[in-house]
Amino acid sequence: MHVRRKTWPAGIDPREALAEVDGASGTMVHSTEAPRGFMPTLVLVISTVMALLGVAPWPALLGIGALLVPMLAWYLLVMRKQPKPRPILSHSGPYVLYAFLLMFVMQAGRFWEPGSWWEVAAKWVVVFAICWYAMSRMRAAAIKNRLKDANERPI
Repeated sequence: MHVRRKTWPAGIDPREALAEVDGASGTMVHSTEAPRGFMPTLVLVISTVMALLGVAPWPALLGIGALLVPMLAWYLLVMRKQPKPRPILSHSGPYVLYAFLLMFVMQAGRFWEPGSWWEVAAKWVVVFAICWYAMSRMRAAAIKNRLKDANERPI
């Protein structure tokens, strides 16, 4: 039996074409994401407020939390100029697990009431590290899910 091979026009390599399409879809998904500095700044503010709960007075906590208002304005101004992301039909399992981890850390952080400033610093480091990990993993899972969804949808 003779196997007939598909011949491609001269100068076209299917592997290069697939790599180009994969790179273009990755670039498009990343172009609809929030600015790079937004997530670390958000985690920084949240971790600071969580670490100071029970130690600092409420006006100070509200003042630090008020930093979220200019961040929201910055986010909305930047995202207004970017293309809208394709809606995800359902989030992946890893995304949901990392979201639960983030909620668990926020709740557990409320139970840890520091008694001294070194405990405040330790609480801040722990909350920041776990929140950073969970949010970066959530972002990576969402990007992976959006790429998978985009590649599986019919045109």
